[in-house]
Amino acid sequence: MGLIEKFKTGMEHAQEAARLGATMSTPDARQADYAQLANKLAQAGVPCTAVIESVEETGKSDLAGKEYAIDVTVEGSGSPYGATVRQFLAEGTVAMYTEGSRWQAKADPDDPGRLLLYSQAW
Repeated sequence: MGLIEKFKTGMEHAQEAARLGATMSTPDARQADYAQLANKLAQAGVPCTAVIESVEETGKSDLAGKEYAIDVTVEGSGSPYGATVRQFLAEGTVAMYTEGSRWQAKADPDDPGRLLLYSQAW
């Protein structure tokens, strides 16, 4: 493929991305907070286990998936406590988040009620 064809293909991809972007909502404060939390917990999160009590869509979405409110009981970080995790899930992974399933998680050391689930715990 020559340089001109590569340029045309790149422009087509950019136009398609812009078209799709126009149909998606722009990031809101919650999505920005979610990204900051994910970065913080990757660096300094407190490891714990979360048992899912319920899962419900919030109605928010981004390019990766839909946001869910996941009620959990957190264990392994002091006394068990309840928390609600707001997490974006890819469509193909939602079925794994079932009531009673156990997940490895990381909690915010400054606010243990803020956490993210990252892998099923066995």
